[in-house]
Amino acid sequence: MQRGWKAAAMAVVLAGAGAASAHEFTCDKRVQVMGEGQTPGVAPRVTKFPATLRFHYKLRNVHPTGESVADFVEDPLLARYGFGTPFPTPMAVGVGESRDATFELKLDTPEACQALAASDGRGDDSFDSALRVKWALGETQCAARVTCCEPFVDCELTCPPDDPHCVETPSPVAPGPSRNAGFFKVHEQALGQCLAGGALDLGVARVESLEQALGLLWASPGLDRNGGVRTETDVLRFELAREALVATCNERLFGASEKRGRALDEALRTLRGSSGETGLERLGRELGRHNDAGLGKPLPGGFDAGRATPAHAASIAVDPVEPGRR
Repeated sequence: MQRGWKAAAMAVVLAGAGAASAHEFTCDKRVQVMGEGQTPGVAPRVTKFPATLRFHYKLRNVHPTGESVADFVEDPLLARYGFGTPFPTPMAVGVGESRDATFELKLDTPEACQALAASDGRGDDSFDSALRVKWALGETQCAARVTCCEPFVDCELTCPPDDPHCVETPSPVAPGPSRNAGFFKVHEQALGQCLAGGALDLGVARVESLEQALGLLWASPGLDRNGGVRTETDVLRFELAREALVATCNERLFGASEKRGRALDEALRTLRGSSGETGLERLGRELGRHNDAGLGKPLPGGFDAGRATPAHAASIAVDPVEPGRR
């Protein structure tokens, strides 16, 4: 009789344990940048400011037979904006049911977006906002990524609808033709036409000849002309100088671009100064994006780039950067 009582008690305990662990959730988080197109499978990109980001959360009970209770729900990145807890807890969700929540975040400037991108600890122009859900004996997470435009490259400032004093800026002109380093390093004739506009002071080197320009395009960013290893800062300066050379050729040969011109001016000031590595990587990305912007556009009529001569171009290239020069 005593043995039967113990067995019955054990059955109650096990049943209670089963009921206590009968919780299971999945979550889904999506983000929409209002007023901007979105490509399926690609993180939405913010290019127009002020911008409104609409976050949508769905928390679903996927336990087959029992109610699930969420004990803890948080979105740490959005907590500073007043939306750290999208759902009140504890929250019970019945079998086959789900709960939804939305939150809109306004970003007034490109700098505000870049600050968010920096806050997630990743060194890029994107930020990942994750929702974390915990329940008895388990937890899950889901995240959404947003990519910020780069100032002076593809950011647009527009007027808020409630600001009568704001003057709308004209729509940006579509980028004209451009070519990147891969084009100029094999088209000696085009590069020569660029250098006909005068020597270039790129800070790390003064480029006066075709051989020097080709050297900047063909040399390894990580190794100097004596085979020594460049420092991390020297690599960034070399890569920025290369993009500045290409951007200058795009400006001289295919027409000036206001945004590219601003980025090029800032890059040249940085290269000719002594600012260390501040801004080097960002400027390199900006100029690289400008140099790639018009790759699909045909070259101006009458412009003869000459034929590609990669073997000869590489054979006459001379790295113009003196080892250790800053």
